[in-house]
Amino acid sequence: MRIFLAVIVTFVYAFFLYAYDEKDIIDIRGFNYGRLQVAVSVEKNTSSNPAQVDKVVGLLKRNLMWSGLFDLKEIYEKIDLILKIRFVPLQELRVWIVTPDNTTLFDHARLISDESDFDPVAIRMVEEIIFQLTGERSVLRSAIAYVEKDDTRQYRILLTDAFGDKQKVIIKDTHYNILPRWKPDGSSLLFTTLGQGGSHLRQIVLKTGAVTTLFKNHKKLSGGSWSGTGKELVITRSIDGNSDLFKIDLQGNILERMTFRNTTEANPRLSPDGKRLLFVSNRSGSIQIYQRILETGETFRMTFEGSLNFEPNWSNDGAYIVFSGLRNRRHQIFLMDKEGDFVQQITYGNQSAEQPVWSPNGRQILFVSKLNYDQKLYIIRADGTFKRRLTQTGAGIHEFNPTWTANYKWPKTR
Repeated sequence: MRIFLAVIVTFVYAFFLYAYDEKDIIDIRGFNYGRLQVAVSVEKNTSSNPAQVDKVVGLLKRNLMWSGLFDLKEIYEKIDLILKIRFVPLQELRVWIVTPDNTTLFDHARLISDESDFDPVAIRMVEEIIFQLTGERSVLRSAIAYVEKDDTRQYRILLTDAFGDKQKVIIKDTHYNILPRWKPDGSSLLFTTLGQGGSHLRQIVLKTGAVTTLFKNHKKLSGGSWSGTGKELVITRSIDGNSDLFKIDLQGNILERMTFRNTTEANPRLSPDGKRLLFVSNRSGSIQIYQRILETGETFRMTFEGSLNFEPNWSNDGAYIVFSGLRNRRHQIFLMDKEGDFVQQITYGNQSAEQPVWSPNGRQILFVSKLNYDQKLYIIRADGTFKRRLTQTGAGIHEFNPTWTANYKWPKTR
């Protein structure tokens, strides 16, 4: 079991929206992931509690920054927009956005009755700003699943939000539980459990908490990539010391053996449209990323620089790939287009960065890096800027194997 664990660890890791025209949406897409430059202006109001005003303004700024779509500026030079804020406690929060030539693009007010409304109203306000200006849905209420390990050596699976504020343990038992993978609709998680009987794939339905072991007749299964329909998986199965890739349905029927090698094939990732498959192989003598066009069976190598490139993940639109590569004895994170023609390194420094996954909107990347001796979760913009800790766990807590979805619905707290 320890040998197989080593293999796995090596390869893994009361106002409604305005109607709008496409021509009115500000396009901030593209491989350079440009952001809107926004100056914030807070209207003075003598009837307001300064501490409450600062709190609400701080929440709005945090949500704008963490959306990955905006840079906030203190001065009015080289800006795209001005965001004006008026807050009157127990009355309303009004936010309006104007261009430097004073054209109004957004004007919206919401009632705030008490302090418990501050956070949810700030999130909803920023979500509306994002949608009205860009046509995109925000990731502010998305969900991240990951593995947490402490000095008791328990491997728990937790959920948190995009701010790291919410913490919910969903799997806590005596097994080694790793590699959570969101089902496309956000209703459940697939994960790998290591035990004395080998490795198995298990699934938890988040609404009920029901956990089932899948494919009990198959030994040494790991990882898994959901199809877009959530009805099939591509999994890694170890046979006689080597691992190959298999397409399998949820009843355990093998639909297709996808590789026949005497090498190790692992870490499968289906593209969002289900037409391409990324995987990792050592068939060339080093560990590299490969891609298969499923309709034709054409398979080609994607990475060539360095002796270890692994952990590939598709962006939600299938246009880009993020992966981890070993450079100068440190793992770093790289982006490339879906054909592998363009590669860009986005992390540098003395600490390794690995296990990258995309935010649902493709603006940010969640990854694992060391803080002293502990693995911690970090988020970085897709252009390599604005790195920040996701959670604030203490020493001795390791966090790894993250996965991110916008489709999970957090239970309402009010």
